[in-house]
Amino acid sequence: MEIGTGQIRAEDEEVATVALNYTNEEVRTGDRFLALENEEVPSTFYPKSPENDIHGHIIAVEAGVSNVGRYDVVTINRGAREGLQIGDVLGVDRAGERVRDPVKRGSVQLPSERAGLMMVFKVFDKVSYGLILEAERPLSVMDEVTSP
Repeated sequence: MEIGTGQIRAEDEEVATVALNYTNEEVRTGDRFLALENEEVPSTFYPKSPENDIHGHIIAVEAGVSNVGRYDVVTINRGAREGLQIGDVLGVDRAGERVRDPVKRGSVQLPSERAGLMMVFKVFDKVSYGLILEAERPLSVMDEVTSP
């Protein structure tokens, strides 16, 4: 996820100093800077089911907020190596909670429930960006993404 932009002030073989121009959240130790690529995102998408069976999770949300909804952007931990393509539509499921069962005097895992839909608009090897198309409740990091 992009958290800001900057310009290189000085560089050596593997290390550089960067002056930040803009940030939309705190830049922390361990954050990495990547060169901007002049890649355009297509303006037209053709929604479709993924060709492969996909099971993954939302791993980040835009601007560091904890919940997202319709038309927000998320990062998922599945990409080209799993066969994802631009336009693939995935279901977003809320993981079932573990609740106490008073009859059995133990706990039971509730099943996952469909909470929304997202469409992939940018694919990298191991991760992808998706646009939330529908959300029946606030979605969050670690919600599951699956083939519809």
